[in-house]
Amino acid sequence: MTAGAWWASRVGWLVCLMSCAGNRLVTVPSGPQPSKAQPVRVDFPPPPAKIEEIPISRRSANGCVWRDGFWDWTGRRWEWQAGRAVLPPPHCHFAEAKLEWTTDSLSFYRPAWYPDAADAPAPSSLNIAKACQEIACIPPAASASTDAP
Repeated sequence: MTAGAWWASRVGWLVCLMSCAGNRLVTVPSGPQPSKAQPVRVDFPPPPAKIEEIPISRRSANGCVWRDGFWDWTGRRWEWQAGRAVLPPPHCHFAEAKLEWTTDSLSFYRPAWYPDAADAPAPSSLNIAKACQEIACIPPAASASTDAP
């Protein structure tokens, strides 16, 4: 391989990497499950995550970001909760689902929004549960159509 061909191949890879890196999907700000999170005892682990079509632009101008879907425990079985485009609540992070094995059980921590520890307001009448609720940007596919059969 000549020096010119070698450099051309390297420049080609660099251009490819730069074009891909600038066009990434923006997702919710995430963080760990807080110590106050309450686990649910489950009988068995969930299936693998489903592949979802993401209906938002990678460069959404309206502040929408993508929150992945997840399996949720309904008491007897796992049920898929579809991902969706959301406006992230300010000063909050999304804690992904977490499974924790112990010697005699399997615990599931549901994914949820929590206040950022560094930005947490001083205790007041502010209702934290309402402060960290996501707002959907796009209605779920199942409810988008209002046509009656």
